[in-house]
Amino acid sequence: PALSISSALSPIPMQNGTIAPEANMKNPPMASVYGGGDDDGDEGFNEFQNTLKDDNGTVNAVNKGTPDDDIEDNKKYPAIVDEAVLSTPSGDDSVVKGATAPSSDPSSSSPFPQHPPSFFTDDRGNLKAVNMVVRNPCLIFTLIIGLCILISFLLQMTVFRAAAAEGTIPITVPVNEFDLGDLRSIQYDSFRLAKDEVQKMKGALADGQKNVQKQSELAAIAYWVFEADRDNTDKGVFGTADSIGGMKDAYDIFLNSPDFKNYCVLDYQTPVADGETRKCRAPLSPLTMYYASEWDEAKAGDVIEQLKDPAKVELFNSLSTCVIQKQFCEIKPDSATPEEELWTLQLGLDIRNITAKWDMEGPLVPNFGQVTEFASYMKELDLFTGTVDFGFDNGFSTSNPVSHFSRGIVFWGGPLADLGNETSKEDAEKKDEGEGDQRKDFIKANYLDKMNKQSEKGTHDEINSYYFMTTLIGDVILDIVTKDALLAIFSFAFVVIWLRVNTQSWFLALVGFFEIAISIPIAWFIFTVVFQIKYFASLNTLALFIVAAIGADDIFIFMDAYKQSQYHPEILVDLETRMSWVYRRTGTAMAITSATTCAAFLCTLITPLASLQSFGIFAAFVILIDYLLVMTLFCTAVVIYHNRYENNACLGCCCPCGLVDPSNTEEARLALEGDEEVKRDRISEFFKVKVAGFIMVPLHRLILGVLFLSWLAIAIWQMSLIEATKESEQFLDENHPLQKSVTLLNTHFPTADDDLGLKVHFVAGVDEIDRTGVNLLLDPENFGSPNFVAGFDFNEQCQEDLVNFCDELKTAPKYKDLIKRKSGLGSVYCFVEELAAYNVKGDLTGDEYCDYVRQGAWKNRNWQVNPNDLSEIMPRFLKEKSCFDENGLETISGRYQDEIGWNGLSLMYASISTESNVLDPFGVDGEALTRGEYDQFVDIAKEQEKIISKSCGGAVIMTDLDGKFVFMNNQSIYVQSAIQSAVLGVAIAFGVLLISTRVFHLALFASISIMSVLASVVGTMVMLGWTLGSIESTLIGIIAGFSVDYVVHLAHAYEIANGNTYDRITEAFSDLGISVFNGMITSVAASIPLFFCQLQFFAKFGTFLCLTIAYSWIFANFGFMTLLAQLKIPLKEKGCRL
Repeated sequence: PALSISSALSPIPMQNGTIAPEANMKNPPMASVYGGGDDDGDEGFNEFQNTLKDDNGTVNAVNKGTPDDDIEDNKKYPAIVDEAVLSTPSGDDSVVKGATAPSSDPSSSSPFPQHPPSFFTDDRGNLKAVNMVVRNPCLIFTLIIGLCILISFLLQMTVFRAAAAEGTIPITVPVNEFDLGDLRSIQYDSFRLAKDEVQKMKGALADGQKNVQKQSELAAIAYWVFEADRDNTDKGVFGTADSIGGMKDAYDIFLNSPDFKNYCVLDYQTPVADGETRKCRAPLSPLTMYYASEWDEAKAGDVIEQLKDPAKVELFNSLSTCVIQKQFCEIKPDSATPEEELWTLQLGLDIRNITAKWDMEGPLVPNFGQVTEFASYMKELDLFTGTVDFGFDNGFSTSNPVSHFSRGIVFWGGPLADLGNETSKEDAEKKDEGEGDQRKDFIKANYLDKMNKQSEKGTHDEINSYYFMTTLIGDVILDIVTKDALLAIFSFAFVVIWLRVNTQSWFLALVGFFEIAISIPIAWFIFTVVFQIKYFASLNTLALFIVAAIGADDIFIFMDAYKQSQYHPEILVDLETRMSWVYRRTGTAMAITSATTCAAFLCTLITPLASLQSFGIFAAFVILIDYLLVMTLFCTAVVIYHNRYENNACLGCCCPCGLVDPSNTEEARLALEGDEEVKRDRISEFFKVKVAGFIMVPLHRLILGVLFLSWLAIAIWQMSLIEATKESEQFLDENHPLQKSVTLLNTHFPTADDDLGLKVHFVAGVDEIDRTGVNLLLDPENFGSPNFVAGFDFNEQCQEDLVNFCDELKTAPKYKDLIKRKSGLGSVYCFVEELAAYNVKGDLTGDEYCDYVRQGAWKNRNWQVNPNDLSEIMPRFLKEKSCFDENGLETISGRYQDEIGWNGLSLMYASISTESNVLDPFGVDGEALTRGEYDQFVDIAKEQEKIISKSCGGAVIMTDLDGKFVFMNNQSIYVQSAIQSAVLGVAIAFGVLLISTRVFHLALFASISIMSVLASVVGTMVMLGWTLGSIESTLIGIIAGFSVDYVVHLAHAYEIANGNTYDRITEAFSDLGISVFNGMITSVAASIPLFFCQLQFFAKFGTFLCLTIAYSWIFANFGFMTLLAQLKIPLKEKGCRL
């Protein structure tokens, strides 16, 4: 059918389908997408408006009943196709019925005169790619969906199946995450890889293999932590019989079970008669003294009375090492008298007689107050503090004999059957894994319910109990992750629902969510398979939330442009013209925001940490793929929706089948030609009329300016107060029982003798690692090649210097607060001592020989080992039992596996290790605390290197093998990277905007908006009590990537609009106000379920996402646009616009 639309414009003189020159009006180029207008006032608009009125001032037919914005639309789009002939090829369902076929006449009028025919455009200025989509939507839609599924399948085949075949997961576990060029990481890898190399050279069944007796080794622990209830803080956990009994109930869950003896650690130290069953090792708990099998009240009282004299405490500490332990008598005070030595010996004997009965096998000691007092005085004695310090809190002392917290450990043993030396290492590992599952099933079946009951609030009136078990932690974490994942599902479900609400089509909502979700595997395939980046960080999982927020924004932008196109008659010629307009309108805007966001995420490449680099690259790929899918898959889906479902489907779903007749495009054109008023949606009108109108009032701008400046002053002030975390970082919510117990352990207890301190190694014989060709992104397992000092010589002088170093670490008063103490001496792993004694005696078996080792009697003999004899002595020596193992079961090879660099033929390195008194291998301590300890160990290494390097050869490397010092440096990197990435992200956003808009003040004001978001988010984080840990630093580093979208969209819309400043603001809000609003609602609402996650990273990420999106929306709409409205800086139409 033919349709003439020129009659609709009859009051306007027409010539060849366009407005005639005699209309005497300004004819600005199409503005909303393709060009800007002049900014010299309202003259052009008023002049054009006059042409649309008759002599009585009445608006002519083309604008009858239309909103004012339609007049603006007609002002922007004067080129109208006259007498357009609409036709549809017979039988071609892929073309909308009623749509206009492309004219073959090159001279025919085009709605896109500024786009002449080219490789990308046809004769009418339409995009050829869009034409192809419009003519073959179902085919192209199917091909794109098929390609997406194919790539996902290839990802499954090349990545997931390969990982499964290797027994791993396709996500890189950041075991060693550090700056490869940092001194800490170099020393860490130098020793770690040298140790691994030595073990490989020695072989899997080297001299460390041994017989293992049933339940002789520690396989798991059950850790109980107790705190006094708020109503019982004055008495503490040991103040009443009820509170002590409540703690005992926790241990009795296991101790009163007849089957526990089959799983506990057996006591192999206490001799047993033939046929007698060994007992379980008593729990490590202060309750062993409160439930001692015998308590000598008189003797305990006498000890307490003697120790009330501080001078006697000092005297005992100065003499006990020599008098009682027979060690280091050379440091005994010369002024000590025989009477004082005898008193010291007798007091030590009395205390040992009392502590020998601490076995938790008796009833509660009636005078339990005396037990508590006795424990407080034991803490004063260096030799005996280790018997009591584990179970009492930091504040417990003789002046404050009240402990508000306590703790204890129940030991679980393995193997569950004897393990012979013929068992291979692989078989032993499989057996251990099977026993772990057996142990876990046993605990769940017999104890778990009782443990949960014990830890419930209110089970005991005076104490609160918390527990964690190494056997169950995996299940606990899996349960937490599962629950958090379910919360994330609510976020994605909201995205789908909000897409449905705004598109009014389940078809489009599901396609939209599909393209959001499929962006992840496609980006993963490109990331891993195409670019061969093997380091896929766990942090990359956040990309799913990122693309859900940004992908939904892009869909809203595209869909709102499609809806707005129905109000522009000049592009409603046919669907090809309409979709070309939509494509051009949205493509540029989304390309700018996507490019800015990708560049902001790529700012993470400035950090030396591979996980952050991996995250930035992957997030950029995801954003790019999402943009491409919106412009292809979703565009095609919109065409199908237009052809088949729009205004014709049940609830916007995929029924009924068949083409819509007449099409929505034709109906929209007819509606504009008719007398009936065409209304926009309420939200668009609200932003165009209310929001834009609000900003145009000077008083309102003044109020907004005062509010924003006041808030920014507060936010910047708060931001300046942020500091690096000084405490251990929390993994779970602070109220979770597991996190609660860990927090109590880290904050309320000293490092006790029975605690594991961080082992710090001083290594001779290892050179710096060779990092040539190392790139963790491409090969996460290649950290370099270890090197050994060619001139390392374990000669007699080297041995003597190492022994002297050990003695200094044990006895020097200056190291008392740095090095953990055991029985009054520093905790040092010094294999040379046992090697020396073995060289003299030829045996280390029995108490007699071990006393010989510990007391240092071998120093009076010619103990040094001839280096030429090492090949003969070392294999036998490594199989001996260590005299420093409390249970008497550990071999030399096992105890000194880190310290002895024996490769089966020669000694490649030698290490002396000590335990930190402050740091432990498990917690994540604050940088300041760790650095303070690290610097002291560095000073020791420098001091000893002057001596050891001369006798042994080579420098001394100081490091740990638990990555604490490396992580300390990482914390500093997190802070630096956060600042650098944020600043660089803002700079990149400025650059992209400047290039795309070519308007300096737009780029500047948008950058100010992004910086305001950065200050607001960080300031709010400080107000919430956050400190700058690894999580917070990572999030700050990606703020720029999250905060650019809204302001960039509005800046671009403002730049391409027509008219003066107010016209541009009105047009920007009219076009993109609803899109930006929908994007904000989606992102904020999707972040809310994350608030309730137990995993702190996701909980904080949810808060961060909500804050960033909310502030971005506020500053973009009311900060950026207010600034433009206030300054009214004109835009040039031609030439340099800067």
